[in-house]
Amino acid sequence: MSFLDISRQFMAAFLASGGFSILFNLSAKHLFFASLVGAMGWLGYQFVVPISGSIMATFLAAAIVSLLAEVLSRILKTPASTLTVPGIIPLVPGMRVYRSMEYFLHGNNVNGLDEVAMTLLVSGAIALGIAVVGSLFRLKKR
Repeated sequence: MSFLDISRQFMAAFLASGGFSILFNLSAKHLFFASLVGAMGWLGYQFVVPISGSIMATFLAAAIVSLLAEVLSRILKTPASTLTVPGIIPLVPGMRVYRSMEYFLHGNNVNGLDEVAMTLLVSGAIALGIAVVGSLFRLKKR
């Protein structure tokens, strides 16, 4: 993957996270940081996916998003969820959901079920990545 491809993907993830931050009415002073968290998570995903596949890459990217959100939330004195929610937007498997519905509509149930299974695995990896890092921060707090 070339530097131009990486920078384009970084900017696309930055803008996607920023757009959803605006939709979620995030304050202007947190907008840049929420966008940065999403872009860094996507960058992590892009570097790991050729090595270990999409599920592990999604888990690690969600962990990166959660880690950055936890650290920045303490610096910015804001709840971590204000940075985590827009940050995971680039990782959400929306295209897989679309394809699974398309397969079902065309009567291709086997491929539809395959896409649904992958969607659930990717979604679980996102949830697990956020939960693991969040739990470690809660344990450290005690």
